[in-house]
Amino acid sequence: MTNSVHRPDSRRPAVAVLTAHWETTSEAGWITRQVAGALACSADVHVIIPDGAGPAVAMDGVFSVHWLGTPICPAAELRRELLVEGISETGTGGGLAMTPELGALLDEDLIEPWAGAADVLTALLPDLVVIADHRNIGALRAADHHSPEVPVVLLALGSDARSLAFPHFDPLFDRADTVLAATETERSLIVQHHGSPGKVRRIGAALAANPSVLTEPNPWVGATEYVLVLTGVDEEGEHEENELSRLLRVRFPDNPVGIAHNDAFCAWHEGRVTRGWPIERSSDLDRLMAWARVTVDLRPGRLLARRCVTSLLFGTPIVVPEHSRAQEHAKRGGGGLWFSNPADLAWCVEALLEPSTRQLFSTQGRTYAEEEYGSTDAFIDRVGKACDLVPTAEPARNST
Repeated sequence: MTNSVHRPDSRRPAVAVLTAHWETTSEAGWITRQVAGALACSADVHVIIPDGAGPAVAMDGVFSVHWLGTPICPAAELRRELLVEGISETGTGGGLAMTPELGALLDEDLIEPWAGAADVLTALLPDLVVIADHRNIGALRAADHHSPEVPVVLLALGSDARSLAFPHFDPLFDRADTVLAATETERSLIVQHHGSPGKVRRIGAALAANPSVLTEPNPWVGATEYVLVLTGVDEEGEHEENELSRLLRVRFPDNPVGIAHNDAFCAWHEGRVTRGWPIERSSDLDRLMAWARVTVDLRPGRLLARRCVTSLLFGTPIVVPEHSRAQEHAKRGGGGLWFSNPADLAWCVEALLEPSTRQLFSTQGRTYAEEEYGSTDAFIDRVGKACDLVPTAEPARNST
């Protein structure tokens, strides 16, 4: 984008954020809301989503949320994901000729829910449109139907390298004046497949270590310098994550090992286990990471690996799978190690249990996390500059 977004009458600019879902449970939803909050420091932000029982407008904090009342069916999103995965696995996705038939199959039930967005945009006359998700063809068509000239910023939300390279989604990258990426790994993948490095901007995120969790440890593991293992799966399921967590509790019987499953928390020490309720509140998870010797995240978030950044902010080193998005935090920040097989995993944990090694990684990781993700002001500034918006007020700093 070459010109700063503004209204000729000097009023705050209007920004429309088009997103398939408005939530904070997923990393994609959380970062979308963070970006919207950063934009709200210098613009009036209108969020347009297909969800809702019918057309409606409501305030959500500093945001005006426009519900279209035409929800996207989760099955349609899952079908698109499986099709992209299947075609990419054949090795033909990158050079595949996108026939109208294949395009229609990919977009089935994903375009029509956005039909009403063009009318909302026409009524709002936004100075800038932000489209969340590089697969959001329906939102792009609505924006172009409203005005092919309106500036567009694409929040890529590229958690899957195959999807970022899939040719069907090229129009969103081509149309965008600026592309926002959460991490350096995501930014590099976008540039690799779509070029134009100058318009792809890494924005990071705004995270903080909650100091209140340092007042007392989790009662099940206490202040025992335990290894915290995050599995991301149920305790009884036949998952690789469960096998790896068993390996760790057997390999380090004298060291407490706290294993967080989706449906239970298990504290193991000297062959005995104490079972507790699942960890559902973010403050409880923060408490576990803050008091741990090391955090082993076996299924880190695919977009940002937010849990790993939070662990580093507390000075707790991380161990993560190789080629995961979390590897960037361990490698660039020097705050952790990564593994490719069970033997690697055991070695990584053993290394970080050594006091001097752990202290080095703790210091490096905290410094990296604070510099890259620990400042809300810096995040707002990065988003504003990427979108050519200059913050003029601070209404959204508590809204992300």
